[in-house]
Amino acid sequence: MNLVYNHALLQGTRIENYEVEEVLGVGGFGITYRAHDHTLNQTVAIKEYLPDGLAYRLPDSEQLTHKSETDVKHYKYGLERFLDEARTLAKFRDPSIVRVIRFIEANGTAYLVMDFESGDSLAQRLRQRGVLSEQEILGVLSPLLEGLRSVHAQQFLHRDVKPANILLRDEGLPVLLDFGAARLALGEHTKALTAMVTPGYAPFEQYHTKDRQGPWTDLYSVGATIYHCMTGMPPAAATERVAALYDGEHDPIEKPMQLAAQRFSAGLVDVVNWLLAPHAKDRAQSTEAVLQRLHDDGGGSQRYASNPATGPAAKPQTGAPAVAPELLKTVHASLEPHIGPMADALVRKAGKRASNVEELTQLLARFIPSEEEKTQFLGKTRRLSTQEVEALERRAADPPQSPATSAHSEVSELAIQHAKECLAHYVGPIAGMLVRKAAKRADTREEFVRRLADEVDAASRKEFLHAISKQMG
Repeated sequence: MNLVYNHALLQGTRIENYEVEEVLGVGGFGITYRAHDHTLNQTVAIKEYLPDGLAYRLPDSEQLTHKSETDVKHYKYGLERFLDEARTLAKFRDPSIVRVIRFIEANGTAYLVMDFESGDSLAQRLRQRGVLSEQEILGVLSPLLEGLRSVHAQQFLHRDVKPANILLRDEGLPVLLDFGAARLALGEHTKALTAMVTPGYAPFEQYHTKDRQGPWTDLYSVGATIYHCMTGMPPAAATERVAALYDGEHDPIEKPMQLAAQRFSAGLVDVVNWLLAPHAKDRAQSTEAVLQRLHDDGGGSQRYASNPATGPAAKPQTGAPAVAPELLKTVHASLEPHIGPMADALVRKAGKRASNVEELTQLLARFIPSEEEKTQFLGKTRRLSTQEVEALERRAADPPQSPATSAHSEVSELAIQHAKECLAHYVGPIAGMLVRKAAKRADTREEFVRRLADEVDAASRKEFLHAISKQMG
């Protein structure tokens, strides 16, 4: 087990009456173990608070050590949020929510003891099957919404609904695992943790720490999960969708949903489009409303995909010349600290519309939620002198000659999009950058896929190759 993750507790370690048996999962916020309860003679799951970047465990030690004194306050803040989450989860007795048994503080950290649930995750089922039938989807969707209704009634959000966090019990009923509220709260408190959202399943407002979130935030993730069940792939990242609509282009999920409409009922398609509305105000606001819509057999809802005008500020193309690529890199470097991984897509889209750096920064500044940070961003980009801008534009207009590549003749834009969505499950927000680099350097589709596989850790490479071959056809 030590080879799986070198910070994990060793097999046989005792935490009071619980004996660790194996690692079930590892994330940026902690480790989940299967353990044996010697008092009740039963198997349990234990989640250990171990935020990557703030603490670590020395070899053959059970005690956690902080990486630096400055990290101690962040570590303690996260620990308090972890405890808050445990108290909230302990209140739930819904069959679709994993049951918390107790909370233990030891080894300089804390442990959440939960029921051990046997079965496959929805993510595993989708890897095996590709898509689910409508009957199977409804068998997951309705109980999942019932569970979230209990969560939201306690003024609590899950904030990480996705197929990997939905376990399908042996008898088929789903149970929601691994709540992300405490992890995301810590991520908002400190920049020590990365990849706080799961691209494709997180709504646009979740990329902004200060945007108002609510039940509609979880419901977007539910919609994304069902979209994956219907189409065989997660939807494009919310940042990509917003950027496309902002640039007057079609929503990337529109065509896949039109194809899904040939296999699934209009009622289900309408509900999923409703849940996936990019703007929170256009989305379902409560689980009760979604359950009612399902019970009404679709209710005649208007599909979001057929009305992209409700999306963010769609504007026609103006034909303005693109900003110099090197200048885009400079602006991207200034924007990313304020809004994170969504900067990449927004800078590329805005760069196609803007004719100068001032127009570019004005287009981008609207996505920074804090007025103070917006001022910092504008001030930094305005310090680009006229001479610097002109020099960058001259170099872009007369680029150095390089050997021609045939990559684009074999790697289509659709294949690139599918590859980005697939790779994001394994490497997170940097997937877009890696895919673009591979597409530029590869001469064939086979080389393109091979370059991407090299970016995935060896343990997951076979799974990745299988998944991308299904997506790209």
